[in-house]
Amino acid sequence: MDTNTNTSDANPTQEELDPTSDEQMKLYMEQQKAEEEGRASLTEEWTERLVGKKYIEPKEGEEAPAIALDEGSSFSNASLRKPYRVLKGEHAMMTMDYCATRLNVRVDDEGLCTGVFFA
Repeated sequence: MDTNTNTSDANPTQEELDPTSDEQMKLYMEQQKAEEEGRASLTEEWTERLVGKKYIEPKEGEEAPAIALDEGSSFSNASLRKPYRVLKGEHAMMTMDYCATRLNVRVDDEGLCTGVFFA
């Protein structure tokens, strides 16, 4: 059975959902700045940082270990930008609410990151 681990707020705030919110504008400005500087988009940047790395899920009641993305072959919740959610398994279910600033991380059954997207 595939499971979905939503590690950000289960219920996004209205600000996160509102496309005119400060967070939405902040993400848009980050994307624009990256394009102007000739850098990769945020999706490309996070893909480079995470794909192929092992997701270390915190044990219940414990805090996620801080893992520097540039140094290791694994990552944890503490390594991710907020808001985020981790989708485990090929057929992981997720809510249909749209939040353009939310980083979605797909991991396979072994915990390896297979892709990232914002929504």
